[in-house]
Amino acid sequence: MLQANTTAELFEIAIRLERATESFYTGLAQMFAHEPEIAKFWKTYAEEEAGHARFLEDLRGKLTAEQLERPVDAALMEIAHRQAQNLPDQCLAEITNLDEAYQKTVEAENSETNTIFEFLAADFSLTNPSGKFLRHQLHSHVEKLTNSFPSPYQSRLKRLEVKALPLNPDVKQNS
Repeated sequence: MLQANTTAELFEIAIRLERATESFYTGLAQMFAHEPEIAKFWKTYAEEEAGHARFLEDLRGKLTAEQLERPVDAALMEIAHRQAQNLPDQCLAEITNLDEAYQKTVEAENSETNTIFEFLAADFSLTNPSGKFLRHQLHSHVEKLTNSFPSPYQSRLKRLEVKALPLNPDVKQNS
């Protein structure tokens, strides 16, 4: 008999996903360090992802053993496992210019990872104001990308002109 997937397992995967997304944005900041406005933008995203991971860790720490052992819908766990296959290093290696970074970010911010985060935040922090704030922040990431991306780079043509620097394999992205 297969062991049921638990809330604890879902939290573990969700935290890893948020850390991976943080690593992705940290990598983008390094790849576009020659464009300080862009690097700062990506660093802000990385910090927000780190905040999402800390939120999930804190939330998990407040749950009872019974809550953590509660079974999770198999479809949700399948989404989590599928998203865990997307490694930041692989994604970053495909980026050669700012437009590709921008498009990858749109994909990341619209990914199923948000479904997992939404489930955990909604299911376990309904009355928690920080949970509501975080859910709002999650939804505003794509809007922020569209509305707050540094103005000199709003044009796709301009983004295509800005080349990505190769990542230094000796530099840890989560440092």
